[in-house]
Amino acid sequence: MDSSITSLLTLNDDCLDNIFQYFSLHELLVMFGNIHSLIDDAIERQLHRFRHFEFSMRSPPQYNGDQLQALGRHLQSLNVNVGYSIRANDVLILLHQLFVGARESERLRALKIQHAYITSDYVKEMLTVVPLLRELNLSRCDIEDHNQLMLLLHSAKKLETLALYNKDAANLDKTILSRLRYFKINWLVGTTLFNVGEVSELHPHLSIAVYQSSNVDVYGPPVERKSRYFQK
Repeated sequence: MDSSITSLLTLNDDCLDNIFQYFSLHELLVMFGNIHSLIDDAIERQLHRFRHFEFSMRSPPQYNGDQLQALGRHLQSLNVNVGYSIRANDVLILLHQLFVGARESERLRALKIQHAYITSDYVKEMLTVVPLLRELNLSRCDIEDHNQLMLLLHSAKKLETLALYNKDAANLDKTILSRLRYFKINWLVGTTLFNVGEVSELHPHLSIAVYQSSNVDVYGPPVERKSRYFQK
């Protein structure tokens, strides 16, 4: 074992914390699992600094399963920009490991996935963490099966904020809408929007924002921006 590593292992937790507090997320994760369990413990004590994580599949994180799970244990929010040309399996491998960690710690509160075809395979992975979520944003995704979406949302008992394309937002169950505080609808140009005013009348507690290009129409009571993890 390298003498510098041996020296690290002689330090107490406070000393290790003082050293690793200056390390970036990448510097911490590439060490995790590759030196010693004492170092892994010290790294885990730093990961609370990185509770909000986002990445694009154009430049996906290059970490192994244990490293991703360690990060997942400390996440409060996760934002993934997929891209429609990306193979689903490439994304799901990463999500699976992050979700394993998130499920273990139960800290995850918000999930946003962008520019993806949401198939049953995606839903299967999300079902492992959706009971933890207070916010779910799929407003820039094409959802393959409305029944799969309903399965996902009925499992999200704590959900307060939901964002969907207008075609997916139509015909949601009353039980789902009654749990929400904020409902964001991304209205695609050239498509028909359902009667949002009627939904607002049936659920007067619910704040609804309809986005179309740069225009925003708001129904119901306002919701403070600080109550949402993802502002767009």
